[in-house]
Amino acid sequence: MLCLTFLIIFPLTLSSLFPQTRVLADDFGHRLELSHCPERIISLAPNLTEILFALGLGQKVAGVTSFCDYPPEARQKEIIGGLVDPNLEKIRVLKPDLILAFRGNPRRILDRLYAEKMPLQAFETGQNFEDLFSLIERISLLTCTQARGQELISSLREKIKLIETSLPASLESLRVFLTLYGQGQGLWTCGHNSYLNYLLERAGLQNVASGLEGNWFAYNPEKLIADNPELILILARNKEAFQQATNWLESLPPLKDINAIKNRNFVFLDENLFSRFGPRLIDAFNWLVRAVYFPAEQEEK
Repeated sequence: MLCLTFLIIFPLTLSSLFPQTRVLADDFGHRLELSHCPERIISLAPNLTEILFALGLGQKVAGVTSFCDYPPEARQKEIIGGLVDPNLEKIRVLKPDLILAFRGNPRRILDRLYAEKMPLQAFETGQNFEDLFSLIERISLLTCTQARGQELISSLREKIKLIETSLPASLESLRVFLTLYGQGQGLWTCGHNSYLNYLLERAGLQNVASGLEGNWFAYNPEKLIADNPELILILARNKEAFQQATNWLESLPPLKDINAIKNRNFVFLDENLFSRFGPRLIDAFNWLVRAVYFPAEQEEK
């Protein structure tokens, strides 16, 4: 993992509005010189938008993608296109002094922004809570909100502690299969490199696909039959899509003897919440714990 580094060019002076001019390198090695606190920020990913708002920077966000729907105030910002197809002309017109990108943004788009000397910082990492805290810290450094960043990180750490104290004292290490519904009629799941696999393990669950590398891929039905998970976790847009997914799984004759399907042990996970590597990842962790170990309580929400 590449770490954020900075080089102090000028010493701190009492009269300076910005502590020092710094050169910061992103996860692709691109170096960006900052001589002032950004005032017009463009976010190219929903999780980055959520981090900016959590740092109290909502008023400085000049543009977001069409997928940036949280917090609700993000929907009022200028839309610069999608995650994979941002409109470069709109970005130019907005005259940003900082652009933040995340994995999922095509490298060809990032390379064009780099080539045009745009103030871009791109992040590739993100597999666990510590990576999330590092990301928040790096963005707070870029945006002159270090104190707020540390407060946010401390608050999230406390939330994690509270969630983990609610875990059963003796975990059974249930064998589970997590799948994403709505990506065609395939058994899409996540492997060892995914932060979702990390959430499962942190919650004391055993992901049957954890032995495979990669983030998302189609799982072999025959392998799933052999794995015979006790619980199937379904990422879906809403309860209606979740019901469609369970109906589809139950309609596949080869899978009928899998314990989770035979016993109708399905769990709904909010796709929007679980797909964002941002501050709400801890809320996703809480949802997972409550849905698996305290299903009646989760159903009341």
